[in-house]
Amino acid sequence: MQAVLFSILKNSLSITFFVLAMMLFIEYVNVRTQGAFCNKIQKRGWKQVVIGVLFGLFPGCLGTYTVVTLYSHNLVSLGALFATFVATMGDEAFLLFSLDISTALQISAVLVVIAVVGGFLIDFLWKRNEKSVKPSHFEIHEHEHDDGGHEHNAVSSIREHIVHPSSQRAMLLFGVLLIFVLSVLGEIGHSHDVFPGMEHVEHEHRIDWFSMTFVCLSIAVAYIIAIVPEHFLQTHFWEHIIKKHFLKILGWTTCIIAIVHLVDSWVELQNIVSQYQWQILIAAVLVGLIPESGPHIIFISLFLSGHIPFAVLLANAIVQDGHGGLPLFAESPKTFVGIKLIKAIIALCVGFALL
Repeated sequence: MQAVLFSILKNSLSITFFVLAMMLFIEYVNVRTQGAFCNKIQKRGWKQVVIGVLFGLFPGCLGTYTVVTLYSHNLVSLGALFATFVATMGDEAFLLFSLDISTALQISAVLVVIAVVGGFLIDFLWKRNEKSVKPSHFEIHEHEHDDGGHEHNAVSSIREHIVHPSSQRAMLLFGVLLIFVLSVLGEIGHSHDVFPGMEHVEHEHRIDWFSMTFVCLSIAVAYIIAIVPEHFLQTHFWEHIIKKHFLKILGWTTCIIAIVHLVDSWVELQNIVSQYQWQILIAAVLVGLIPESGPHIIFISLFLSGHIPFAVLLANAIVQDGHGGLPLFAESPKTFVGIKLIKAIIALCVGFALL
């Protein structure tokens, strides 16, 4: 029992660290470029749909939030917004890419096709009313220009931040150091026991690249934590990533892995899923309607453990958009519901066709 609990906690921590590390890298790059890339999307025309897809493919909520902000300011079309919401998988993209990059790329390819075709079709059929959406008044990830990150000397900053760290910086560096040590020792980062039924993956291929990845990740994260100014650390990393995402991702991941372990040990989940594939598909689409990251992890775990077919995971990925839809719902519930309904219909058609 203790071994099972340790395995669940270990793998939950591995997944959570990977997700938070990716979020930190994205946040860091966005601030260092001062949002220059966002200006590219403001051009009218078919390029908006393509750029919207690229923002959607960006793991996490950052790309979706950016496009919602531009849409609410009448800077991009409804087709570009739809393309973004189809292409995105929210925070779950971090998890799927970290555990099964081949499947993640396949799903992303399908999402891109649907997003591009759907985006162009919507823009062609429905010319958006410029006055239909009022300027944005809700608070989302509107990124600040942190010039301090460009001007400070790297060596002196690292020395100062390590010798005289703030309480948050000290805790973060200690946590990353712990991850680094556990990765070197091989106690964290292994993927073969993340979900039941995956135990054979690394044994067959003799791959230990997960531990190596986590060692490199911990070094990169430690460098960013040590070099960034206090403003970035407090506003972007501590207030946004740690406070808003850490406990949620860790909690959801731990619960899902534990549930899969328990269900797999109590019932013949494979037999149940094989008998009720259509019902499982409909459930995946309904769960995808939830504008939140977390519940969708169950379908990733069930797929990776061999309990559900690719069609079910794909259907859920088409409908869900993490919590990127929350600011859109706050600004325009009608637009949010419309996009969700269209995506649900597409997901059901694609899912049933593949089943």
